[in-house]
Amino acid sequence: LRRICPHCAAPVKVTANQMQRLGYTGTNQLDSQFHKGRGCAACKQTGYKGRIGIFELLVLDELVRDAILARRTSYEIRNIGIEHSGLVTLLEDGLVKAAGGLTTIDEVLRCLPKLRNPRPLAELRRLSGDIA
Repeated sequence: LRRICPHCAAPVKVTANQMQRLGYTGTNQLDSQFHKGRGCAACKQTGYKGRIGIFELLVLDELVRDAILARRTSYEIRNIGIEHSGLVTLLEDGLVKAAGGLTTIDEVLRCLPKLRNPRPLAELRRLSGDIA
C-alpha cells in the first residue's frame, strides 16, 4: 500500500460511507485517529511517499492441517484459520496500519479484497501485536 507522506499528514475522520464499505455498523469499532496526506512538495502533491507491506499468515496448526487433508475449500480453510489460529486477513492488517497512521482508509479500500467483514479494531490490534 502507499505510505502517507510524513511531511503533510493530517488527521481525518472516517466517513459513514467508508464505515459502510468496510462492513462496520457501530461507531466504536474504529476508535482511532486516521490520517491523510494533504499534498506537499515532498510528495509531489499526492499525499503519499513510499510504500508499506501488508501481510497475512496462515498458521498450520492441527485444525488447518486436518482441513487441508480433508480437501476442504480454501474458503473453509481460511475461516478455520481466522476462528481458531488468529489469522489476520490482508484487509484487517491494512486497517491496523491505517489506524497507526501509515496509510489511509481510502488506500485500504482501493487495494484490498473484502471477503468478510473485519473484526473490531481493538481485537485486530491485539492479534497483530500492535500496542498503539
